[in-house]
Amino acid sequence: MRTHQLLTIASVCLLLTAVTSAQTAIKPASGQSLSVAASPVSVDHLLNGGPAVWNQIAAKHVALNRTPPLYDTDEPAAVEIPVVDVRLARAGGKLIVQLSWRDATHDATTLTEVPNTPPETRFLKVPTDADDRFFDAAAVMFPAKADAGAIAPSLQMGDAEHPVEIYYWNGTRGSMVMQAQGRSTTKRTGQNFPSSGIYQNGRWNVTFELPDLAAGTTVAFAVWNGSQKDRDGRKYFSVWQVLE
Repeated sequence: MRTHQLLTIASVCLLLTAVTSAQTAIKPASGQSLSVAASPVSVDHLLNGGPAVWNQIAAKHVALNRTPPLYDTDEPAAVEIPVVDVRLARAGGKLIVQLSWRDATHDATTLTEVPNTPPETRFLKVPTDADDRFFDAAAVMFPAKADAGAIAPSLQMGDAEHPVEIYYWNGTRGSMVMQAQGRSTTKRTGQNFPSSGIYQNGRWNVTFELPDLAAGTTVAFAVWNGSQKDRDGRKYFSVWQVLE
């Protein structure tokens, strides 16, 4: 009986420890919260208004990490983009996010228009000659389940119980909404979202129109540098930040 009581007490202690860990896990560490401004201007003006609009909103300097090499053939990559400036505003029932970062190279191009002819009836499929080119891109990731009090999903594209939504923008291909529930599960939804991207004076300013995420929601950011052959999991990424 005494052994059973000791086991029960130990189990309760473990449970309390787990609950405490779960409660503290959602609290942002010092410096990992993001303030959101209430903007009096329209969503369209925020998306296309340029620096004059966004300079009135304070920027948060969010540190970026470099993913480790995924394959033995990966070339070494120096940390060329150590930080991204993040500005956030609520307007028109949307959360507008601007990411701004320095990039010495403008890796984007205009793709040729895709023929209207159905692919299966084309006479010949010719791959692009630029198979060694990669393009600048950025993304915002947040939990797919609207529960501001939940523990943040895994940074490796969420997990089965905590899926994520990824609003991805590419300097060449534009915007697309993707979903994931773990590493190597990312898929396109076929949807896009309003966005804008301007490269000027060695700097990208990319603006995303997101759903109106509630305070307490965790968000993370990623940047791809085309000149470093970034693609897929080869990128820069932030840890989770918490919206105020």
